[in-house]
Amino acid sequence: MSDRRQLLQLAHEGNSEAQFDLACAYDFDIPKDHKRAVRWYRKAADQGHAEAQNLLAECLREGVGTRKSNKEAVYWFRQSALQGYADAQVSLGYALYYGTGIKKDVQEAFVWYRKAARQGHPSAQLNIGHMYRQGVGVRQSWQRAIAWYKKAAAFRPNGPTSSLAAMHWLGRIYGGEEDHRPNVKQAVHWYTLAAERGDSQSQCSLGVHYMNGDGVPRDPKVAANWYRQAALQNDEWACYLLGLCYRDGLGVRANRRWARHWLSRAKDAGVKKAHAALQSLETISPDHR
Repeated sequence: MSDRRQLLQLAHEGNSEAQFDLACAYDFDIPKDHKRAVRWYRKAADQGHAEAQNLLAECLREGVGTRKSNKEAVYWFRQSALQGYADAQVSLGYALYYGTGIKKDVQEAFVWYRKAARQGHPSAQLNIGHMYRQGVGVRQSWQRAIAWYKKAAAFRPNGPTSSLAAMHWLGRIYGGEEDHRPNVKQAVHWYTLAAERGDSQSQCSLGVHYMNGDGVPRDPKVAANWYRQAALQNDEWACYLLGLCYRDGLGVRANRRWARHWLSRAKDAGVKKAHAALQSLETISPDHR
């Protein structure tokens, strides 16, 4: 008997774990059958299976295999969250924060984020950091915002994007881009951690530090390299700055063709300064083409 046939037999007998495993098989294996996945998630969810409740809620929220319903999604996220399932607690907090499928309530959103954060969930830790930074639902506190961002940023091999986002926000805060006393050494530290792990915004910001000699020795070549890595990920500001490097010969050999390429990409992405920079190329000596 095949594994799926065994699961099907156990699922029909009412085994909630088998129902959940069968739903996952339909949801993630090939060939997929999302409608059947939802059917079995629901059967397991009705028996109180927390992970099934969470995945059923995700299907309802996204309209995968069933009619989209944010209201019903919130119901199932709550059922799962009440059992302590961290992913559901984050999703319930998100729905409450933005008022999606439920009346907006940022204070209750904070409560659910905190429950998940205490279980080490990096997205919850990141969101709590945002709330303390902005003073939304809680009293504004840079000390607490930074502490929660640092929890979210704690190194994890192949860590989630929320960890990279936390590193980037720490870079912004210490770099003086927020209403907080700058600490350039710390800014470079956090931008470097995020940039080395592939965060394009941090790569661009780190490039600016190297171009200006801000917290690190000035090195246009290193700056241009970071701009390039970010630009290859379609960071529009990095495209603009890399275009300027090629226009002016900063860290790279001046090359009007490459300058036009990157500045055009920046302009197409909505960087207003790129239009004037493209026009300035016409005044550059042909020797730099």
